Amino acid sequence: MKQITYNGEPLVTGTQVSNALVHYVTHVAATTSAVAIDVPVLETNGTVQMHTLILSVSTQLKVVDVDGLTVREETERFPVPQFPPIGGQAYAVAPQDIERDAPYIDDDFLNADVDLDPHADD
Repeated sequence: MKQITYNGEPLVTGTQVSNALVHYVTHVAATTSAVAIDVPVLETNGTVQMHTLILSVSTQLKVVDVDGLTVREETERFPVPQFPPIGGQAYAVAPQDIERDAPYIDDDFLNADVDLDPHADD
């Protein structure tokens, strides 16, 4: 198990959750936006509750080992959450729409009188 200090608040969670969170926050730090995520946290009464954390470029986490459950118990009580994608999202574009929606890489837009917004007249 791990204790994560987030905004000065100690939160106890599973090792796998902590590892995923630390990996994820390093990618959030490379963006200019913040993201809200939910992680399972051990409460003082022994229950596990979801806590929402806001992660951004300024997020700092301190992680230390703590004694607690067996690996099996920890995995059962602290499932690794599905974190939202970071940055833009890619999607497929039909070939017939590429010419209309995406500028050609080979076109020289610095020296041409071209409208870069294909939907400006919509």
